[in-house]
Amino acid sequence: MVYSFQYKILNRILFTNAKLFKIGLRESEKCSFCNTRKEDLYHLFFNCSYAQEFWKSFIAWWCGLSSESLNLGLKSIVVGIVDRVDELNYLIILGKLCIWECRKNKRLPNFRLFQKKIGIKRETERFIVYKNKRLPDFRKRWELFL
Repeated sequence: MVYSFQYKILNRILFTNAKLFKIGLRESEKCSFCNTRKEDLYHLFFNCSYAQEFWKSFIAWWCGLSSESLNLGLKSIVVGIVDRVDELNYLIILGKLCIWECRKNKRLPNFRLFQKKIGIKRETERFIVYKNKRLPDFRKRWELFL
């Protein structure tokens, strides 16, 4: 589900209010969160003040976990960080998914909800790798969180 969501973003087939308004399924093209600008992918996931606050929390959280500095621009959030092979890109996708689900549920983006989501993903993966006897893979993937 996570990667299919990213596929929809990259291929611009995620239906924001701007698209839904254009085809007559919404009364307004304005952002579901700030209600001030047109809700397209860039606004929803990056330019909206509520998205900006979410990503500020994300950066502070990541820097605390990894002890590295991080700067997330529009490209990094929408496409991902091309030269990274660790879990950061996966977490960025999860962040976007959390923003999308908040929008869908008519709630403001919530970083604590994102942290809960990570815990659920980690526990689900722990169960799967334990069942398949691949615990070292799990430890490698989630080492920052252990």
